[in-house]
Amino acid sequence: MIILNVSGNLTADAIERNVNGNIVIAFTIASNERYKTREGELKETVTFVRCAVWNRPELVKLLHKGRAINATGILKINRYTDSSDQPQINIDMRVSFLQVFGKGKKNEIVADTHTTEIPSVTDEETAEAVTDLPF
Repeated sequence: MIILNVSGNLTADAIERNVNGNIVIAFTIASNERYKTREGELKETVTFVRCAVWNRPELVKLLHKGRAINATGILKINRYTDSSDQPQINIDMRVSFLQVFGKGKKNEIVADTHTTEIPSVTDEETAEAVTDLPF
């Protein structure tokens, strides 16, 4: 099992889905890296990580576009070939720890920082969930 920790901003509002009778909150984190090349040119790369939180529907109200977030969870890499026969990779994560920063949407009162630990699951549940991410 590989544990991943990602900090960044949400690319869109979280989506709540029902998967086999379980509520899944799906969202994507964009993590930026800025650096200078040897020539002094400023470059920026962005990595997108698709995330899923299982059976915590109350979190959807905290997860909106642009919000700063730190998430930790189990990593899963999905390789595929797109419609133009180019190899692609998705980075997916089943979130086990979530930290949300900043204020909520306009007219919404939430704490400046919200931290939640998602209850741990057995190895069998983890294996089943990692192969059944809702993307």
